[in-house]
Amino acid sequence: MKRCLITDKTRKVLLIAAIVIIGLVIFSQLIKNRGGVNVKCQTEYKVEEGLISYRQDDPKWKDLYLGESEFTMQSSGCITTSIATAISESENPLDPGQLVAFLSDNGVFDNDGNMQWGKLDELPGFNAEVYGKPDADAIDECLAQGHYPIVKVHRRSLFSYHHFVLIIGAENGEYICMDPLKDSFTKLKDYGNRIYSVRCVWYGDY
Repeated sequence: MKRCLITDKTRKVLLIAAIVIIGLVIFSQLIKNRGGVNVKCQTEYKVEEGLISYRQDDPKWKDLYLGESEFTMQSSGCITTSIATAISESENPLDPGQLVAFLSDNGVFDNDGNMQWGKLDELPGFNAEVYGKPDADAIDECLAQGHYPIVKVHRRSLFSYHHFVLIIGAENGEYICMDPLKDSFTKLKDYGNRIYSVRCVWYGDY
């Protein structure tokens, strides 16, 4: 019986390949972390438990497209789902399916499925605040006004990606979040307390 022997040359090739792969993974994580800001919660805000916690991958709307783009609610609907949760106690609550249809009809998404915040802000009743600097002050300003900030975070996994969650309050020194891909509350520390942008959307005249 012949035995398969791994030569020293093969071992070296495999070792080099492993080092290259590990290096690429580390490099990709460093690239994804660029521009992020670590934030610390210093003020308490009531956690609003009356908001409806929606999931972007709910079968009722997961296959709906963002405007004319190729992206669906399941793949890229975290912002839309967060907005639906943020306005779920307003005078005009819309579930994610209703909201994505409304925003699509009004040209709020570009061809790549990105939210055009200026167009959203122009819609009757809708208000969209875009903060130039992602920091705790921006989060607190939104919460202090009785609204809920949408923050871009980095999911903590080997092949992680940017994601948006809704901050619904703060307690015991932690920002409490609703994640469109989770069934229960999360904390901003679950994403390393690192954010990349802050948006605040609400419905009404205040």
